[in-house]
Amino acid sequence: MKFTACYRKLEHGYMGKLLEWPGVITEGDDLDDCRELLLEAANEMAELYKDDGRKIPYIPLILESVSVPAEVEEEALLVHVS
Repeated sequence: MKFTACYRKLEHGYMGKLLEWPGVITEGDDLDDCRELLLEAANEMAELYKDDGRKIPYIPLILESVSVPAEVEEEALLVHVS
């Protein structure tokens, strides 16, 4: 299965989550650390779901880029990473 990872810069490090699987979220010291921890979190969650006999939730998404007026503050912008 393929998922879309979304990363957000925090004051100290990064937060990462899978958009199609809202329960998979983590934080790392830097972007590479966050990517690695996000993959580990997804694998651990997949094992838990398998052990419980549950299917991995997958929310189909339609992603697109949109233009935002320049007067919107930079912190308010959502950046999509796939």
